[in-house]
Amino acid sequence: MHFFILGLIVHLILFYSIFDIYYTSPLVKGANPHPITKGSAIAKRVVVFSADGLRSTAFFSNPEKSPFLHDIIRNGKGVWGISKSHVPTESRPGHVAMFAGFYEDVSAVTLGWKHNPVKFDSVFNQSRFSYMWGSPDILPMFSHELQHTKAEMYTHDEEDFASADAASLDRWVFEKVKDFFRNASNEKIKLYEDRQIFFMHLLGLDTNGHGFKPYSKQYIDNIATVDYGIEQISKLFYEYFGDNSTAFIFTADHGMTDWGSHGSGTDDEILTPFVAWGSGIQGTVVKQIINQVDIAPFISALIGIAVPMNSVGVLPLNMLKATPQFKYQAACGNLKQMVEQYNIRRTERESNSLPFLFKDFYGFKASVLNKVQEQISELRNQRRLDQAASFCLDWVPRVRDALIYFHRYQRGTLGAAIAFMFLSWNCLLYSIFSRSATLLPLERTSLYPNQPTYVTLAIAFLLIMYQRLPFTNYLYYLLPIYLIGLCFNVWATSPRQWFIIVKSFDWIQAMSTTVLKTFLIHWIGIISIFVLSLTIFVSAFFQRSILSLMLTFLSVVPSLQGNKLYPWNILWFGICLLLSIFPQLETVGKTPIPFLVIATSFSAPILLHFAQKKFYLETSSSLKFLKFCLGFSFILQIISYACNTVPMGIKLCCWLSFPIGFTVPLFATKNLSERIICWLLALFLPYSLLSLAYESLFVLIFSIVLFTYVRLEFSHLSDEQFFQLEIHSKSAPSTQAYEVHGPFNVREWKRALILVCLVEIAFFGTGNIASLNSFNPTFLRNFITVFSPFTMAALLMFKISIPFLLLGLSFAAILYLEHRILVRLSVLLMILTDSMAMIFFFYLRDEGSWLEIGISISNFVISMLSSGIVFLLLHLANFLLPVTFEELKFRFKFVDSNVNV
Repeated sequence: MHFFILGLIVHLILFYSIFDIYYTSPLVKGANPHPITKGSAIAKRVVVFSADGLRSTAFFSNPEKSPFLHDIIRNGKGVWGISKSHVPTESRPGHVAMFAGFYEDVSAVTLGWKHNPVKFDSVFNQSRFSYMWGSPDILPMFSHELQHTKAEMYTHDEEDFASADAASLDRWVFEKVKDFFRNASNEKIKLYEDRQIFFMHLLGLDTNGHGFKPYSKQYIDNIATVDYGIEQISKLFYEYFGDNSTAFIFTADHGMTDWGSHGSGTDDEILTPFVAWGSGIQGTVVKQIINQVDIAPFISALIGIAVPMNSVGVLPLNMLKATPQFKYQAACGNLKQMVEQYNIRRTERESNSLPFLFKDFYGFKASVLNKVQEQISELRNQRRLDQAASFCLDWVPRVRDALIYFHRYQRGTLGAAIAFMFLSWNCLLYSIFSRSATLLPLERTSLYPNQPTYVTLAIAFLLIMYQRLPFTNYLYYLLPIYLIGLCFNVWATSPRQWFIIVKSFDWIQAMSTTVLKTFLIHWIGIISIFVLSLTIFVSAFFQRSILSLMLTFLSVVPSLQGNKLYPWNILWFGICLLLSIFPQLETVGKTPIPFLVIATSFSAPILLHFAQKKFYLETSSSLKFLKFCLGFSFILQIISYACNTVPMGIKLCCWLSFPIGFTVPLFATKNLSERIICWLLALFLPYSLLSLAYESLFVLIFSIVLFTYVRLEFSHLSDEQFFQLEIHSKSAPSTQAYEVHGPFNVREWKRALILVCLVEIAFFGTGNIASLNSFNPTFLRNFITVFSPFTMAALLMFKISIPFLLLGLSFAAILYLEHRILVRLSVLLMILTDSMAMIFFFYLRDEGSWLEIGISISNFVISMLSSGIVFLLLHLANFLLPVTFEELKFRFKFVDSNVNV
């Protein structure tokens, strides 16, 4: 129990570590603003139009839909071009980049992207007054708790993705702006002051894009609605203020794919239009390209406010129509703001490092910045202000790179500590369970560190305390040392193992050259097989086609072992090759294939009938009923696809497949083969009714593979002996703990490797469970047709779990004679999956789309959880395989009587 608790703690720390090491906020706290000017700026106010979801190709390919904006472009009245957004291409990170100047805060991965995980500075914070109109999903990010900001939003109910007139959302914004100025008598004095921002968030294009796709008439016509509204607002500002001190910016937060989605990094999602005109903006007919984060310092420069304190954008100096003095001030403010962040982050890292181990960013020391400042001052004193401004902006990206370097500064050492924790845990796990069964059980004192471990822990603790590192770092650095100390404790209780370790060097020196070569080749071969296996297992997460390679190798495993159990080895070879076709197919979910679903349902009862005849199974009532149910499901599938709407009677019959699938095997005889076949096909029954394309055929063939593997594992028996095997419920008391100990043999390692292969085939044989993008809600049509998220999620999880339960039942059939093998198999499985998780730790991503970041996390989590889940499934299967209905009823009565007592 103590060892179990220790393992649980280790795995919880490993789980938490990825969020503490990879997904921390990059925002620097404690920075001071650096206003560009305290005097007059080149514009008094900036008006920003954000056409949510407008991709650049749609805007520039339909100039007739935006005559006002394209007139500005053609006649050089302003600056225009492409704004390059950044993954994830979502509304929240896009607007944060535009107004705060930094890319998505990856710490939001634990909170979602619609709400702010942390507070941040933006151009609205630095402005004198700000006014906003638009969506309730975006405006609160910038207006929350700001007294000098006013925001007017429509309700969530008005954001209907299926609305026939989503452009009304944009017209609502334009009308509210007009109403505001018509009734602005109380705000008139404020409105004429400088450093003001007016922001209009236009959601119509994004809504139409999701509902009708970006090539639709609704989407293209929405561009005309936006253009007309912008023209009206521009006239309103010119007439209301009459001072020609208004700058206008039109852009978008992200684009959209042809199928109406966004979030990834395709050109259609990243490239958005950018048009700016009015006061302080240099007109040109030449196309410009800027980064979305550059818009924040651009807005700051136009109205003379400080660049947002966490901005990583670079001011597009060529877009400003200003004096050399003002350009210099703007560029210098941009550099000062970046250097401020760098200095704070560098100081933090230096104070948390040992002096002799601290490393500056390559070629970038504190003295370098002093020289840069001297050069800037020299250029300013010489009145070479244009060169000074350009020099400032040249250094902004370099300082930004240094800032990123120090944000990730400790990732290398922490990653090494986590890898050491994985290795030390695996070493401890293997050491405990490979101990000789003849030795006494480990005592509780074995979990206490020995004296050398205490000394090492104390030194490490003092070093961490000296560096003032966070509390979690104590866990990451100290726990591996403690685990290695426990390994020495285990070895100390195994005199023979300890003797071999201590004397191994003398033994190697005494070897002859030939024997030594043989010894080295043997161990190099073992290590190579282990590393190669891990490489293949990890690669399968990224490329489903690797599963075909794994199945091809599995097909020849019996032959490599000299297994001549004809015709089962031939069947195994053929069925593995047949199953290897599926990973080459498109993932299930995109294209329904009714013919395959119906044909597979037709094949199942025929297969059961063939199995009965071939394997001389008794024609028991359970098999007869199961054959009837499988045939009836075939009829249900035909009726279901023949009707546009699934009749209620069909739905009721489909729902009954769940209790039937779990109760029919309970009435089967004690014959092992009948039990396995009954469970495999009984669970196939509800699965087939949940199928959309080829996945039911996959599971049927997968079931044949599993049954064939069970037969091959009993290769020492003839067919007659195997098909007469009886399975009985375990009534004997559980085996003692020390019985699971002992050196692991080749057969156990082989079985563990095959189990991991089959687990991955069950995971990715028909789709990508990590992203859940491969599944289509259409597969639920036989059960529900109304939107019910909890019911849909439950059905989806049930469908995903069926292949694993089939796998668990098959391995339970192999291991049912000896409980100790089940525990030892689970140990080897944990060693393998934890080793995979260690590799996935270094594949974690903190850049890219939410999908890419999410998949990298999912791969790590799946590897960490798979050993525990399979362990539970094996025990569940171990219970279900032999139990009968009568025994189950008796157990419930026994529990009930004990409760009543």
